[in-house]
Parts: sequence; C-alpha cells; structure tokens
Amino acid sequence: MITRLFICLFLSCFLFSAPVAQAASETYQQIRADYQKLVKSSQLQRQRMNWEKIARRLDRFEKRNPTSINGDKVLFLKAKTWHGLSYASGLATDSRKARNAYLEVADRFSSSNLADDALFRAAELSEDLLSDFSSAYDAYRRVVEDYPTGDMFTRAKKRLEGLPVPKGAELISKVHGENSRIDNLRYWSSPDYTRVVLDLNDKVQYKENLLKGKKPRLYIDLWKTEAGRDIDSQVVVEDGLLQQIRTSRYDKERLRVVLDLYQIQEYKIFALNDPFRIVIDVKGERIAAKNPEPELRSLPKHRDDSISGILDQIPKIKTAPLHVPQHQTDEGIRLIVVDAGHGGKDPGAVGPNKILEKNVTLQMARTLAEQLRKELKCEVRLTRSDDRYLKLRDRTAYANKVGADLFISLHANASTSRKAYGLETYFLNLAKNNQAAAVAARENGTSLEEVGHLEAILFDLMANAKINESSRLASEVQQAMVKGLKPFYSNIKDLGVRQGPFHVLLGATMPSVLVETAFISNTREEKRLNSRTYQQRVAGAIVHGVKNYAATLEQVARQ
Repeated sequence: MITRLFICLFLSCFLFSAPVAQAASETYQQIRADYQKLVKSSQLQRQRMNWEKIARRLDRFEKRNPTSINGDKVLFLKAKTWHGLSYASGLATDSRKARNAYLEVADRFSSSNLADDALFRAAELSEDLLSDFSSAYDAYRRVVEDYPTGDMFTRAKKRLEGLPVPKGAELISKVHGENSRIDNLRYWSSPDYTRVVLDLNDKVQYKENLLKGKKPRLYIDLWKTEAGRDIDSQVVVEDGLLQQIRTSRYDKERLRVVLDLYQIQEYKIFALNDPFRIVIDVKGERIAAKNPEPELRSLPKHRDDSISGILDQIPKIKTAPLHVPQHQTDEGIRLIVVDAGHGGKDPGAVGPNKILEKNVTLQMARTLAEQLRKELKCEVRLTRSDDRYLKLRDRTAYANKVGADLFISLHANASTSRKAYGLETYFLNLAKNNQAAAVAARENGTSLEEVGHLEAILFDLMANAKINESSRLASEVQQAMVKGLKPFYSNIKDLGVRQGPFHVLLGATMPSVLVETAFISNTREEKRLNSRTYQQRVAGAIVHGVKNYAATLEQVARQ
C-alpha cells in the first residue's frame, strides 16, 4: 500500500510539476496531453492537486496567450478539468466552477462549435450535481434557441421537455405558436437614426445578427413566423443609411428579415407588447440620400393625422403599452427584478484592496431580494444568482419577459480620484424629443407638421411616462439610502438623483433605476461595501425607498 502511494506521488510530481522556464513556453497541446494522462489514471484522479495543477496551467496559458486561436479549446478544457474534479471531490463549489467555465465558453465564443456542447454540459451539471433546475432549464433552452443545427439540439430539447418549467419561463413550443405572422412593416428616418418596426399578431422568438463589411447587413430570424400577404419581399428605403428591407423564408423554422445598410455605428433591437412588435433602431452617418426628408412608410390607411386622432386609434386594451405597475389595492407591486451589476468575465470596478464590484453587487442583490420579499410580500427575481456574464440588454429583456413591476440594478461606483465618495441613484433619460413630446401633450388635437415624426413622438410620450415613474422611484431610493445610512456611518455624501444613458436600463418597460451604493475606488467605502452589515443596511434603505414609492403610487391612484 505504501509502495503504491509512493508511486502515485512520484507520477504526480513528474507529470504535473514543471520548471518555470518550461511553464512559460508550454503549449496547449502539452497541457492537453497531461490532462489525458490524468483522466486515464484512477490513482491520479484521487488527488485534488493534480486537477488543480492542470487548471492553473491553463490559467497561465490564457494570460500569456489572450488572442490564441485555441482560446475556446483552452477554456473548454479548463471547464472539463473542474468538471472532473467535481466528480472526484463531490463538492458543489467545484461543480459551480465547472458550470461557470462552460457558460463562459458559450458567452465568449458563441460561434465556436464547442459553444452548444459547453451549454449542454453546464445544464447537465446544474441538473444532476447541483439540483439547480432553473439554471439547467435556461442552459438547455439556449442550446435549442441558439444552436438549432448543432449536435446537441435533439438531446437538449429532450432534456428540456423533461424539466419543470420555471415560473415566468415557457417552453418554446408554448411561447411561439405556429400561426405567428408579420402583419405590417413600417420604417421612418430621423436625423439621428432609422427605425424599422415589425408588427406581429403574437409573441415570437427572435434572434439578431450583424454581418460587418463594406456593405453591412443586420438580420433578424423569427421562429415559427410567416410574412403576411401585405408584406413585400423587398422594400426600398434609400435614406442614406438603410438601403432596403428584405423578407424571405430561411428554412422550415425561420423567417428572415434583412436590413441592407450602407454603414452602421450602432444598433439596438427590442420588443414592445400590446400589440407585440419588434423595434429596430440603426444609427450611423448617412451618405447622400435619395430620400433626404424624414419620412414614415406603411401607416394604416384612412387615419386622422392629428395627435388626438392618432391617440383615438390606439387599441383599447387592459394594460398600457408601457408597463407601469397597476395600482390596485389588492395587487400593488407584485414582482421586482433585482440586477447584480457585472459578473463572469466582466468584474466591474476593482477596489484598492482588490475587492471586485461583481462580487459585492451579487451579495447585495441577494440580500436586497430577501428583504424585499419579507417586507413587501412580493415576488423578487435576480437577473443572476451566481458569477456569470450577462449582456446588458438581456437584463432588462428578462425583466420585460417576466412582467416585472420594478427593475433595480445595483452597482459600486468608481473614480480616478481615490477621494471621491458618496451615494447616487440614476434613471434613464433619452431626452431627445422632450420638446416635441411636451408640445404634443400641450396641444392635443393639432395637426403634425411632419408626418415622419408622428410615431416617434408617440413612442417618446410612452417612454417619458416611464421616465417620470423612474425619476420618482430614484428620488425615493436616494433619500431613503442617505437617511438610513447616516445614523451608522460618518461621511455619507448625498450625490443626488441623476439622469444618464445607461444601456442596462435601456429598453425596460417598467420603472427602473441604477443604484451606485458607494465608491469601491475609495478605501473607506471599499471596506464598507465588503461588509455584510453595510450590505444589509443599504438593502434595508432601498426597501424603505421602494415602500415610499409604492405609497406615492397609491396616493396618485386615489386622486
């Protein structure tokens, strides 16, 4: 027995220890070969240090070769290493590390042929080892939605159908019926951007992709959708930014809408409900346009062009196109989404003592969610419950999808000056058509001078309603934080409520705020942010602010 142990230790040292000079020049193939030796030896697998040495070598290789063509393979192998260790150790922490590494493969290398395999393995880990069925469902669904032609599609779909559906989520077959249809296609050109709107008869699953080049193309695939009989297969725009819009069947599952562009700087795509429509905004410098004047196309016929006439044409629906909490006394605020800023490969700001913003915000988000549930007796969901990377637009998209009444994004501030400190709360203000929206509200019933701006004005009226609600929420939260923390801490500085173009708030259809809970770049406040007590007190203050906001809503509703 002693002899076997000695041989095992000797092999371990021989296979997995390397001089510094050798480590600096070793290749991915060398590390992979040692990994293969490890998985073929049951004796070597019993020692945790053998797995950890492989993982550390892969970490070093990543740092030395950030642009390696094997980047996806390196990260996937690291995930497999933690995966193997999790089976050997039986520890949930190892399983979570493996799952996070797999998810990072899919996030960073979404076009890699390993992406769907990584998602599938992350789902298996969540389901089989962590009993986290919600995360498993989400990962399987990503395989089905994002990689319908991949080799994991059939297996993922089968596993997905066998899982309980998390509250707020729906199976693709239930969400997207066979009869979804584009009923209308509209576009208009403004001085700043071109907007395209697809009006549909039902919610659909969609995914966009941008093909860059001399003549870029932005396309949107819509699953289980057909083009209505009034939709032309080719619509010429020629406004100097957008050349044309093409609609055609891509395969049995997908309808593709393509925007042929002259050039593009940025774009955003989001969905609005009641009725369901997909909005596509494209920004860039226009070339000399054949249609230089802003214009709106494909409005329904025989419509009164006055603002009062347009408002009269809005469908009579139970819920507003903009989702503002319905203030009935028996419902109130029913669902709040709390967003922990940053995560995964995005650490956020880093404090003087290496405290990471992504970790602080996650801890605080969990605490806030717990206190909101306790104090407001409402449902609270987190955009992320672990250390994973999420795109900014996916955070509000999730809040929209589950029908949240409020969206609160938690962050830690940072400054180049270590002396900067304080609390501040932000809300989104696009502030591009405030004057036009004010004129429209004040002179209701007058004719518009530019029909081309009509839909944009109406959109801004709805957006400003959300902004007003967000402003009130931000004010209540900011006041509550300052008042709640001053009795316990010195140097609590009120930086006030501010407006800003935060991407994480863009597209939210409910009142939404971004809370900067302290400056992580300030040594004193970094220590506070890392304190459980401070996190609890900030969360408690935010809860108090939300309560005050809810009370003002009830007062308004009773007037």
